[in-house]
Amino acid sequence: MAEVVLDFETTAKTPWVRGDEIPGGKIGGKLTPLQYSKKWGCTLDPTPRGRVLTLSIPTAHYACAADLDLFSPDEKRVLADLLTGHVWVGHNLGFDYQWMLTLNPDTRPARIVDTMLMVTAMRPDAMYCMQELVVKQTVGGLDTRRKHFSELSSRTQIRAAKKEMSSGTLSLDDLALWLFDEKLDKAFQKPVNWMPEYLSPEHHDYCMGDVNTPQKAARVLLGLPHEATISEVLKTIDRRYGGAAYKDMEAALHVMVRMQRKGLYWSQPAAQKLEADLADEALDAMTHLVSVAPGLVPFRDQLLDTDTGLTEDLKNAIGSAIHAETGQSLPTTAKGNVSLNANNLKLSFPNSKVVAALQSVLQAVSEQKRVPQYALSVADDGRIHPLTGINTITGRTSSQEPNLQNIPRDKRFRAIFAAPDGFKIMATDFSSIELRIAAALGVRAWRVLQGLLAGLRGDPRMQKALKDPLGRTAWIFKAVPELQGFLQNPGQSIPPRIANADPSPSMYDNPPIEAWALAAAQNLCIAVSKIYAATGGDEAKLPFRLAYNKKLDPHIVTALKMEEQGGRFDLRGMQPIDYLEALPQDERKGLKTNLKDPRQAAKAVGFGLIYGMSADSLWSYGIQSYGLSWSKEDAGQSKYAYFDLFPEIGLWHWLLKNAFKLKADILNPYNSSECRSASEGGKLYAWYTLSGRPTIASKLTSGLNYQDQGTGAEIAFRSLTMLPPDVQGMLVNFVHDELVLEVPEERVDEVQETVEHTMIAAADSLLLKYGIPTEVETSVGDCWIH
Repeated sequence: MAEVVLDFETTAKTPWVRGDEIPGGKIGGKLTPLQYSKKWGCTLDPTPRGRVLTLSIPTAHYACAADLDLFSPDEKRVLADLLTGHVWVGHNLGFDYQWMLTLNPDTRPARIVDTMLMVTAMRPDAMYCMQELVVKQTVGGLDTRRKHFSELSSRTQIRAAKKEMSSGTLSLDDLALWLFDEKLDKAFQKPVNWMPEYLSPEHHDYCMGDVNTPQKAARVLLGLPHEATISEVLKTIDRRYGGAAYKDMEAALHVMVRMQRKGLYWSQPAAQKLEADLADEALDAMTHLVSVAPGLVPFRDQLLDTDTGLTEDLKNAIGSAIHAETGQSLPTTAKGNVSLNANNLKLSFPNSKVVAALQSVLQAVSEQKRVPQYALSVADDGRIHPLTGINTITGRTSSQEPNLQNIPRDKRFRAIFAAPDGFKIMATDFSSIELRIAAALGVRAWRVLQGLLAGLRGDPRMQKALKDPLGRTAWIFKAVPELQGFLQNPGQSIPPRIANADPSPSMYDNPPIEAWALAAAQNLCIAVSKIYAATGGDEAKLPFRLAYNKKLDPHIVTALKMEEQGGRFDLRGMQPIDYLEALPQDERKGLKTNLKDPRQAAKAVGFGLIYGMSADSLWSYGIQSYGLSWSKEDAGQSKYAYFDLFPEIGLWHWLLKNAFKLKADILNPYNSSECRSASEGGKLYAWYTLSGRPTIASKLTSGLNYQDQGTGAEIAFRSLTMLPPDVQGMLVNFVHDELVLEVPEERVDEVQETVEHTMIAAADSLLLKYGIPTEVETSVGDCWIH
């Protein structure tokens, strides 16, 4: 089993992108396609194909770049077959794997060492290590002796400026800059570079230039010497924190590249009908818009045009229409530009008829535009083959060429993703998996707190296991000695000095350390006091866990609490869980209808607050994502009600903020051009997913999100890999926590049982030890209807 470093250069992002036009850009960053063709006397062929396969076998001191246009189909198959059963090393190997299958669909590596997945699973601190280098030289004056420091600084700032939760993992360029102070040549990166009939010596040099960078990077990331064998690399991966998650991701790659190869069938008649229907809806919406905003009549055709954007004249006309109705001006961006962002308009003008009518037009036009865009991605086999990869910080998958993870939930839109004759589309997803994981994280937080208390009492096992969290919270217990006594017996009243402390010492200039400690102690005591009141110390009675074990809808539970607090519902002196359990089954079902609007608000509260949203953010989130009509005061009261109902979530947040916070030299997460040293408040939040994969973030909200959504990704990957091989072969799409399969009609019942059993088993492997059960939901039809 040899170590083989490999990398494809291709004429397209996927093997299924169609089109005969030569794209723009310059070959090698120097010559246009026409200039290159004249210089070398050759043509350019845009057919999607793997053009060059660069290989390196380090133990044999061998490397080559093979022009696959010179190989026959049989020779390509033999080449790919020779690589089967060996260890493939590279960066973002999911991309290369899909192209390898075009040479031989049966090829399969024994193991995959992917430096991109290694960063995600085992070295999430990588980007902050890069930031530390920048801060130490920029602020601390440390000469890092780096030739490419300015490039490192620029790249790091650009990445830090992105939203953490939507940012991708590190590129090979990033790793080379950080680990080796090397700037990789990317002049031939774009597909147009590999279309010429003849490739130049520069093409060869480009391929060979960084062929062994992933092989070197893998060892450095693991802390191994360069001469470490591939066997040592694999053993180190398997035994370190994040190794289990890495193996889940590695195993999932085999399934996902074959799923991509199969593709999702496209119904052209359904697509044409939907496009026509949406055009009619846009016309109807436009008729209504000009009735409430006559000033927009001259812009009717422009608004309905799917190929043009909004001109300044149109923006001004929209602004005038809204101002005439509301007396207010359009919102502006941070740079002072007028903003017509749908979410901003909802926030600024929640009751505007003009805004509502405008959004109806723009939504219909936008969805109408997406139909032909997706149609362009339909391959010759009548299917769409999206590139699904694990390239986000959380570990969740992304979808490209095209993106099939954000398809509108309009049933008609999903009807265009159909099943061929003799098959059904089966979509199975986890029921409220993010909230179930949050419930498990709440149970874990309670257990960690018990471990911390045992460590404070002198338990050597807990002192060793929780050495760092104990050290990080020691200042609180030292400044507030009565805190420990309360936590040992939380049935008593909160000590007066803690209860009466100022919860917001940041309101004052330079508050003493004792004020901060008292504020932290107060928050902890409130959460623990509420937990003890609900459970008596029995973790099985933790409210979130209890709700799921009693098969209650957590959104209804939350809605009841919010309605009671607002004086709109009488729980008869009971907690929501007890109230629901006492209701007859038919009345319990009726609540879902009677509390439809409060339940919608509870969704916003539940999904927003598990990740630590402020009341103001929760208010805007509810309006933008759930269409709520509520005030900031409503949002604040809902936040209080939520943490009163599920105090273990507050405990989880407290522990991350205090016991799992690290001082660090980083870039300001809210202003990437500003350095923030450890002594000036630079901090990171570091914990683990439920599988033990390390997570780290510079924002508390992101740190919470990574633990939850990261665990969800791991559960989903386990689901993929635990399916029987024949069922894996039925997969046609994968959307975070939803598996979409194309199943023979005669096997629907059997496959549904298998898929549901497998997904529950995968979730149970991480959640059941925290007492959280799992449920899944399946829809079966002639199209993707879930």
